[in-house]
Amino acid sequence: MSLELIKETVEFDQIIGKESVQIIVEGDIIVPDIKPDILKVLQIDGKIDMGQLDIWADRLNYKGQVKVNILYAAEGSERSIHTMSASLSMDDFINMDGIKKDMSYQLDYFLEHLDYSLINSRKLNVRALITLNAKVVDKKQNAVVVGTDSRAPIQVQTRDFNYYKTVGSKQDKIIIKDELTVPAGKANIQEILKNDISLSNKEVRTGDDTITVKGYLNIRTLYASSMGEKEIEYMEHSIPYNGSIDCPGAGSEEGIYCYVDIKVSNYHVQVKPDLDGEERILDIEVELQVNVRVISVENLKIIDDAYCPGKEILIRKEKIPYQRLVNKLKEVITLNEVINIDSDLPDINYIYNVEVRPKIEEIQLFEDKIALEGMAEVKMIYMSEDEEKPVCVYESMLPFKKNIVAEGASLEKKLEVKVDVDDIIYSRESQKDFQVNIILNLDVDIIDEQKVEIIVDMTEKDLDPDVLLNMPSLIIYMVQCGDTLWKIAKKYNTTVEELVAINDIENPDKIYPGQKLLIIKKI
Repeated sequence: MSLELIKETVEFDQIIGKESVQIIVEGDIIVPDIKPDILKVLQIDGKIDMGQLDIWADRLNYKGQVKVNILYAAEGSERSIHTMSASLSMDDFINMDGIKKDMSYQLDYFLEHLDYSLINSRKLNVRALITLNAKVVDKKQNAVVVGTDSRAPIQVQTRDFNYYKTVGSKQDKIIIKDELTVPAGKANIQEILKNDISLSNKEVRTGDDTITVKGYLNIRTLYASSMGEKEIEYMEHSIPYNGSIDCPGAGSEEGIYCYVDIKVSNYHVQVKPDLDGEERILDIEVELQVNVRVISVENLKIIDDAYCPGKEILIRKEKIPYQRLVNKLKEVITLNEVINIDSDLPDINYIYNVEVRPKIEEIQLFEDKIALEGMAEVKMIYMSEDEEKPVCVYESMLPFKKNIVAEGASLEKKLEVKVDVDDIIYSRESQKDFQVNIILNLDVDIIDEQKVEIIVDMTEKDLDPDVLLNMPSLIIYMVQCGDTLWKIAKKYNTTVEELVAINDIENPDKIYPGQKLLIIKKI
């Protein structure tokens, strides 16, 4: 009977390409006919709505828009502050050699900066600086040898082979609908000027092929009031959300990890009258986009080496890409700071909103330790009593550091770090100061990424009889530095069990340089 191999097919996630690019999206925005002329732009912000992604040969196509919201002081109007919205279109591609259709991809995008120049009272030019981070992954399959079937006394040495692969992915949407009431003491709504929606206290739970997400929607609304002393009012609401997504492969068992990204992709707000006919109800519909990827950490016993007394074993190996999740960590960073605004800015009357965008700027890997440094961009939008600047923006940078004890970290490992804002609590301390408490969540993956040699085929053939006859019948061998019983047995055409029995070795894993071993020729 000839040597038969027992093989298993393993599937790897192989990174085909990574690319980071910055683009500028620019366009002119015209004031709608029903809106008054612009006297001064008070505040401008934007949000990326990525509508379509397609992958083709060597390129990742993307299409979407930057939704821009502008608050401005009006000229020749009964009301001093007005708002308008517009969109700047994006339609381009990222070059990535080697990528093909049907490969998996991931595109993260960030609005780095939004600037404008006022051309005239009815027109302004807006420029958006956007960072795009793309990663394309392919599934590679390889057959590896895990066992043999032969009448010959094949000796095999096995080792653990740990790797990870994507077992499930899903993109889905969660729709939240609610009716929000203007708080008592606040004026009725004439027009909504600005809505800001953020997520906090996000929780993710996994079940059998199911992902459950929950948290809070924080909705801040700036509006023009229909009566009263205040021309501009604001209100805030916090509503819970939860939803379940079917995702094959998801589970809570050991070795299964779920990566979940939740974003506000779209929203619609409409003012409605209450039972008394007053404009005090916000009918709101928010669309959350949920991206899920489930990976499984696999462990397989594979043959690392083989030989056969009296036979010659020919081994063929191949180098294959190899990724192993060494460690996965979750950490929390808390920032608590009192920030003083510039002296030439109007005093803070009340704070409308605080936005935070954290960025990791430097990562250092040490033995079982990670050192991170970054910056949190803090943008505070507030209302003042200044008639010329009723809406003001103050931006600041808060540095942060984090040292993490991380088993398995080392210089040659790869690190994937995601930082996300979990919650923001803020308060006005004085006319020139505000306090902000920021909770950041860190997701850290330590990955061993390299190429390793795997046995993919073995064949046997008879040894040259002269080689066997010329071998001494008895050998006294002195153990050298780096020797193992496996290496010695293979070299002298015997078995580990034979060496252990003849030499009365108690622990086969413990031999030492200078130790003498008796080896008897086996035919």
